[in-house]
Amino acid sequence: MKVYFIGAGAGDPELITIKGKKAVEDSQIIIYAGSLVNPEILEYNPEADIHNSASLSLEEVISIIKKAAAENKNVARIHTGDPSIYGAIKEQIDLLEKNNIDYQIIPGVSSFLAAAAALSAELTLPEVSQTVILSRQAGRTPVPEKEKLSRLAEHQASMAVFLSVQMIEEVVAELLEGYTHDTPAAVVAKASWPDESIIRGTLADIAYKVKSAGIKKTALIMVGDFLDPEYAKSKLYDKNFAHEYRSAGAEKKAILVVSFGTSYHETREKTIQACERKIAKRFPEYDLKRAFTSQMIINKLQKRDEIIIDNPEIALKKLYEEGYQEVVVQPLHIINGSELHELIRTVKTFKNNFRTLKWGNALLSKTDDYFELAEILKNEIENVQPDQAVVLMGHGSSHAANSDYAALDYVLKERGMENYYVGAVEGYPEIEVVIEQLEKKNYNKVKLAPLMLVAGDHAQNDMAGEANDSWKNILENAGYEVEIQLKGLGEYDGVQNKYTEKLNKLLSE
Repeated sequence: MKVYFIGAGAGDPELITIKGKKAVEDSQIIIYAGSLVNPEILEYNPEADIHNSASLSLEEVISIIKKAAAENKNVARIHTGDPSIYGAIKEQIDLLEKNNIDYQIIPGVSSFLAAAAALSAELTLPEVSQTVILSRQAGRTPVPEKEKLSRLAEHQASMAVFLSVQMIEEVVAELLEGYTHDTPAAVVAKASWPDESIIRGTLADIAYKVKSAGIKKTALIMVGDFLDPEYAKSKLYDKNFAHEYRSAGAEKKAILVVSFGTSYHETREKTIQACERKIAKRFPEYDLKRAFTSQMIINKLQKRDEIIIDNPEIALKKLYEEGYQEVVVQPLHIINGSELHELIRTVKTFKNNFRTLKWGNALLSKTDDYFELAEILKNEIENVQPDQAVVLMGHGSSHAANSDYAALDYVLKERGMENYYVGAVEGYPEIEVVIEQLEKKNYNKVKLAPLMLVAGDHAQNDMAGEANDSWKNILENAGYEVEIQLKGLGEYDGVQNKYTEKLNKLLSE
């Protein structure tokens, strides 16, 4: 006599293994998991004594098995999917061992595999994810703190969430702790059953779509970039991908330098191109490419000057089409704000197009960056008089990274540069806040300088212009003698070196 724990597969009766089917045929007693198991499985042995475990307690199931053991009858204990995944077999096994009843576990096709098949998806897509996480949302069955979905989401791996579709809003909230809103997501209800249904979307809209469709049970939530058709091309078949079984010739490598851009030729030469020259000199084995994130500036340069500069998406597409295999993206942004995050989202969509794709961070990203920039400003802001305040104009942002300006202001003063003040055009600290601080120290003179990569439109108009709302006029109307240093950060040798060193660290990782 033996008890067989049999994985019946996700739903399709043909997904049971040959071994599992034989075990069903060889058993005189069948105990199956109610509506979760396709009743066609029972037709493999219509003569058996059949019990639906949906209405039975654990004690009643074991009682049936003990009676079968006494009569030397085999028992087919049929579970949906694979019995080892959320199959609740351990407590049954413990009781069988306690009663010296022989058993065997026969694996089956899990619903997460049937869902992947329904989605025509490869869970372990090269350069996208080589890890598959199987988990569930905490409910009546608790989940260990270290295994909460919010913690697992930090890996951004391929994920299948079981037994949780009825809590999909909570699931999405947890997943967004690690994944982005635009991460692909899908819900497969009754995978491999005749009435299988699929809902596709992203983490931004999947909960709404699932609730609108009325799906409340027998469904699996699938999450990850493996679902994105943009990632569907395996590098195994990519003409630009070389591995031990295929040679693709000499590897082409590029550094893509990305900035907001400027339409001012002179300041572009002094800042963006100066940074590019420094990078090109340091890394001669890489081809240097340029992209601007401002489509308005791109369009203006093309129309006015017939200068073609690509946005990051087009630049990356061209690099792929030209056969580059290693691409490193170095932004020339000052803070890690919304513009930089949008750039990174764009870059990530190309991570299956290159053998190696890396991206760097902004000028102010780590604690040491603030201290180093303070020293650079101290050396580069020219001829500061003892009774003169230095006011630095940053761009500003609605993003949380806008706090970088206040942090830099604090560091400047902590470093003994008490006459240095940081403000922002589009965010805190506004010029009015800066003036309030100036009034506390009784300064009469102010030197204005941009805290921006280039001395472009904001610097030349919003800071140093003649309009009533320029910082120059606002300060002069408040009684200050104003001096202008119209140099972007990109002109400073120390800033150029910092971007180069950031890139060097990125390449060495």
